[in-house]
Order: sequence, then C-alpha cells, then structure tokens
Amino acid sequence: MNDNCHVVVILNWYGRDDTVACVESVLYGSPDVTVLVVDNGSFDGALGEVSDLERVQTLQLPHNLGFAGGMNRGLAFALEAGATMVTILNNDTLIPPGAMRVLHRHAESGAAVSPTVMYRDDPTRVWFGGGAIDMPDGYPHHIAPQELQGCVDGVRETSVLAGCCITATSDTWRRVGLFDERFFLNFEDSEWSLRARAAGVRLGVACDARIFHAVSASFRGAASTLGTYYFLRNGLLFTRIAGAGTTARMRFIRRFSPLRRRQLGVRDVIRGGIVAGFAIGSYLLGRFGEAPPFLQRRAREWAVESSGDLALER
Repeated sequence: MNDNCHVVVILNWYGRDDTVACVESVLYGSPDVTVLVVDNGSFDGALGEVSDLERVQTLQLPHNLGFAGGMNRGLAFALEAGATMVTILNNDTLIPPGAMRVLHRHAESGAAVSPTVMYRDDPTRVWFGGGAIDMPDGYPHHIAPQELQGCVDGVRETSVLAGCCITATSDTWRRVGLFDERFFLNFEDSEWSLRARAAGVRLGVACDARIFHAVSASFRGAASTLGTYYFLRNGLLFTRIAGAGTTARMRFIRRFSPLRRRQLGVRDVIRGGIVAGFAIGSYLLGRFGEAPPFLQRRAREWAVESSGDLALER
C-alpha cells in the first residue's frame, strides 16, 4: 500500500459473491484507489477470489468482530500503512465509475461524506440521501426523499451518515476515532456521526455521487434474529448517548419490540420475547459487543427449523 493514497476498506462476512462484485466495481471505475478486503472470520473464500487482483490487499481476521470491530481493523491497517483518505464500504454495494473520485474531492476539506445511496434492485429509488436524529427520543433515521433539502456545491448537510459508505481523510478518522465496538452491529455509524459533529467535523451527503446498495443482504437466517437483538439493544444504548431520557427508551422498546409485529404465531411470540428479553437485559447489565452465545445458538436452531418449515410448505 503506497503512501498518499485513497484506500477503500470492504468488509466481508459470508458474502463472497457480493464482495467480488463490489471489488470489481470499485477497481473498474476508480483507478486512483487501493482496495483492502477484510474477511470478518468467515473464511468463505472471498479473499482467495480477489487476492491476485491488482490494487487489492487482503486482511484475514480470526473470528467475527462485528461491523464495528471488523471495519476498525481495516481502518487501523489502512491508516498505519499511510493512507491519506479512507472509505469504508459495505460489500453488498456497487460503485459506478467516478463516484469515489467525487467522494474524495468532497472529503478533502476535512468533511466526512456519504454518497447518495440507491436501492440496488431499484436504482431509481433513494435509500439514503440524508439523516436526522429525532429529539427528544434520540432516534436516528433516514430523511424521506421528498423531504430532503437542496445541495450546495454538490453536498447536502446531514446529521448522520450511512455506514454503508463513509469517506474521510486520515486526519479526520484519527480526530474522531474509530467505531465504538460496544455496538458490534447497528447504530455504530450514527454514534460515530455524533462524535464527528462534536469534534467539529462537517457531515455531508454527496448529491453528485451515487452508489447502489442491496439493503440488509447480510440479515438472513440466524443473522435475522441476531439483527433484531442488536437493533433493540444498540438502539437503547444510542438513545442514551444522544441524550434521550428513560421515557424515550421506553417508547423505543414499544415501537421496535419484535412482539409488535402483526400476525405472530405462538412460536413467534415466544421467540420474540426471548430476543427482546436478552436485548433489554443486555442493555441494562451493560453487556455489549457480540450477542450472548446462548442466543446465537438459539438463532441458528430457529433458522434451521424455519428452513424445514418452508420445505414442508413446498
């Protein structure tokens, strides 16, 4: 990895095909960048698929450190190797030619920038064009496309960035710090955005750079159950960090509890209660990072049972 370069860090976790497609799109349309692919302990062959490509380096992690931990290892590697600009990028994105160059240009001033993110399966629909934090509830959300403000010099100001793609100079990454690994997965980008703004870093969305994102491609099978756990637990942590009170966290639980879903069967109610109980209990006891081993085992068992049910329905 050469000094004075723009490094794109792509995190892989059981997503080999998505990762290869993402890497190829970056290399094809961004001749000025180097790609670092980090495998988050999945050993699924993704690194072998891309390791021989020009301008690609790889980093194998021994086990899954979550989005926050995996990206942090990639960021630290890139910064220590002398990168002057670093982009973190979801592996389920596709990057059109020129997009990275635009992000680089907007971030050179010291700002942290996300692109306009479109749905990969519907390229005309905006998934992220800016975000806000609802107060007093302290809940971060995407602003609806019809409510987005205009752009100034190709950039729209935003309160939160989209963790699927963030570009910033190495000085900015060091100034703000890396992701808070208590989150493991979900809300780490919003918390980083809070710290960035507190450090005086301007956050923006590049209106003239678009990428395409297969939203929630990683949340399948057991990961779906665990995603619910992380969302509920981490949402409670984030609302506290954002300055919301206890009443706001109670509203968050009522709004996002898996038990609120319609047409739940008895089995789903029991499972939802277990997930919600673990998430709330973990928050109250200060147990952050990776989900408890018991819940991980149950999530895998439930995924197998659900697969069997689908097979019987066919």
